[in-house]
This record gives sequence, C-alpha cells and structure tokens, in this order.
Amino acid sequence: MSKHSIINKILFYFLSVTTIVFMLFSFLIYSFYELTLVDLCMDDLEIQSDVISDLALEYINNSTIENSKYLWEYVEKFNKYSGVDLILSDAIGYVYLVSNSVHKNLLGKQINIEKDVITKISVYDSDLQKKVYKLTKPLYNSNIYKGSITLILDDGYISLKLLNIKVFMIILYIFLMIIIGVIYYLLLRKILVKPIEIINNTAKRFASGDVCKRVYINSKDEIGELSNSFNYMAESLDKIDSNRREFLSNVSHELRTPLTTIIGFLSGILDGIISPKDHIEKLTIVYDEVKRLSRLVNDLLDLTAIESGKFTLRPRVIELNSLIKYTVKNFEQEIEQNDIVMEVFFEQNSINVVADEDRLVQVLNNLIANAIKYCDNKKRINISTKIKNNKAVVNIFNTAKLLSEDEFNNIWVRFYKNDKSRTRRGSTGLGLSIVRNIISQFREDIWVENRTKEQGVSFIFTLQLSS
Repeated sequence: MSKHSIINKILFYFLSVTTIVFMLFSFLIYSFYELTLVDLCMDDLEIQSDVISDLALEYINNSTIENSKYLWEYVEKFNKYSGVDLILSDAIGYVYLVSNSVHKNLLGKQINIEKDVITKISVYDSDLQKKVYKLTKPLYNSNIYKGSITLILDDGYISLKLLNIKVFMIILYIFLMIIIGVIYYLLLRKILVKPIEIINNTAKRFASGDVCKRVYINSKDEIGELSNSFNYMAESLDKIDSNRREFLSNVSHELRTPLTTIIGFLSGILDGIISPKDHIEKLTIVYDEVKRLSRLVNDLLDLTAIESGKFTLRPRVIELNSLIKYTVKNFEQEIEQNDIVMEVFFEQNSINVVADEDRLVQVLNNLIANAIKYCDNKKRINISTKIKNNKAVVNIFNTAKLLSEDEFNNIWVRFYKNDKSRTRRGSTGLGLSIVRNIISQFREDIWVENRTKEQGVSFIFTLQLSS
C-alpha cells in the first residue's frame, strides 16, 4: 500500500488526534493521582505511626534490650518495605533513635516538636538533599507527654510510584493504539478504501474503453452517492459515445446522399449518358443538393461554435411582434404550397425584448420550418406572443401527432429521427438542437408540450423583456 494512500492519511490524523487527547487526559489523571498519592501516603504514615507509637511507648516505659531489639527490627522492616525513616525523641526533644544512618547526626540533639498535635508537612531535607514528607506524632502515656516519633517519607518513593504509573499509562497507550489502529484500519478498509478501489479500478477500465462496466456499492453514505454519481456519469458517457457514433454515422449519411446524387448526375452529363435536353433538370437537382450540403455545413459550424463557447451574441432591443411577422412572410410561399392555415396572435401590440436579432431569426426560422414539416392533415399553425412572469413568451403550435415519451426525451438530439427508416429531405436534422443551444445562450428556457385538446404540439420559449 502506498504511503500516500488515503487510509494511511486518515489513520495518521486519527492517531495524532487520539494521542493528543490521550496525553491531555493522562496529564489530568497523573496530576490528580499525584495529589491523591501524597494524601494516601500521609494517611498511611499516620496508620503506621499508631503501631510504632505503641512499640515506642513500650520501649520508653521499659527500656529493655528485648524491647529495643523488637522496636529496631520493626523499624528496619518498616523502612525496607515502605521506604519510611523513623526518628524517635524523648519528652524534652532529644533524639535517641534513628532508622537511617543519614540522620545519625541528629542523635543526642534536641529538635523542636509540637506536643499537642500531629503535624504533616512537606519540606526539603538537607541531609537527604531532597524533598520529603514528614509526619510527627506526640507520644502520651496516661496523659503524660513521653516524647514523639517522626516518620519521614522520601520523595523518591512517591516519584517511583508516579514513574510506575507513567510506564503503565505508556504501555496501556501503546496497547490501545495498536488495538484501535487495527480495528480502525479494518473498518476503513471495508467501508472506505475497498469501495474507492472498486471505483478507481472501474474508472481505469473506462479509460481503456470499457464503458459498459458499472459500480455496485450497497451504501447510503457519501461513498454510495459517489458510486451512484459514477454510474450516472458512466451512463452519460455511454450515451454520449453512442450519440457520437450515431452523429458520425448520420453526418456521413447526410453527406453521402447528396454527394452520391451530385456525382451521379455530373458523371452522367460528362460521360454523355444523360441527354442534353435533361441537363437543366439534372443540374437543378445538383444545385439543390449543393445548397442542402451548404446548409448542413453551416448548421454544423453553428452548432460546433455554440457548444464550444466560441459563439458571440450581439444583444439589442428588438420589437418581437414585428420580427415574427417579417419571419412568417419568408414562409408564405411554402405555406401556400402545403395548404396550411397560418394564424398569428399577439396579446399586446408591441413587445420589446433583448436578444441577438440574427440568432432570434434563426430560432424562428427553424421552429416555423419544423412546424410546416410536421403539420398533419388538419394543416394549422398558430404563433402567439404574450408577457408572463416578466418574460416574453413565444408559442409556435402546429397540428400533429402527439409526441411519444421517446420523442420527448430525444427531440433536441442532433439528427434524431423517431422513424429510423425515414429520409430527411430539405432538412439537416440539426435545427432543434441549434434552437435549444441558442436559447440557452440567451439564458432563457425552451420546452415542448403536447396539446391533447387541440391535437398538436407546441414549442414554447421565453425572452428577456427590455427595461
């Protein structure tokens, strides 16, 4: 596994944060334990002082060799196992017994003792040259002060205890980090890394051309959403690839058909196969096919420019109704030839919009030509304008067979034909795709609706009103 893998990074951050939290938590526990340990040790000294007091009083009251030996053995054992030193003084403060040779300089010397209370203090011991904890307890026999005992606990004893705690906490930390790290690694591996590896491997297969592969991850979290998005992208790419292939096929077909016609007629004329009296007729067909090729090339150039963003708009204020009337006049001959009834309705006498006039004319030409082409036997086309929600709305309706779901989904696709066997005489198959892209460049909306009551189809688009 790479050191730059996501699981290593997450583990590093997780363990770093956990370490910081553990250190802060350990510091608080350690500080609390240190204070508690001192109190416990002082309490333990006080308990031990009760036992030693009885032995010391017995020794003071009856200073026999046996009592002295017994007291001394107890003190030595006590010192050995607890690390506590003992100083025994008489009623006037003279020291006559010490358990540690370090304090032998006190023997025979008088020390100040509080006779009425047990004292617990923390001081620096010049003999031991370190901090010590002292407990001094007065000795009474029948309410008569007989002397005192002083128990001295070396700070090193507490330091050793604290060191043991430190070592224990470090070992515990290492153990917990190993356990938590392994568990966290396995969980991350299952819920994060493995799905990402699946998506990554699928993406590599995509890059090699296998666009049929999909990702199946049963999860409702972000990884699941990522896999769904990936599959959606895969479907889109597959569709784009399919559209690209179909587009190339359609372009080839659209170019091949007129070129075949042109080459055939020109070859016939040059070879003398076509009689001179038919030259005008055949050359007229050739001319029409050349114009069709020119329209196809121009439409392809327009569509490419729009989709690549190399499309310059020159918006200005336009009187919409007048422009529609002008555009409709260009189709008068075609409308008459097809016996179509064309009606134009304007909700308001004048509607000023902001748009590129040439491109808006291109939109109107394509939509009106489309309406004429697909108009059914009822042969009626209605064009209307109105203002709604602070937008100019243009509606171009023609009687026709209602659109199917497949036609709704693909009507804006380049070269789309619901009947694959149908030819497209006089049309490049790019008109509606160009229309939608131009309206999108205007930052406006365009949509298509079935009109069940009127038995036809409406193409509706919006335009920005001039202020």
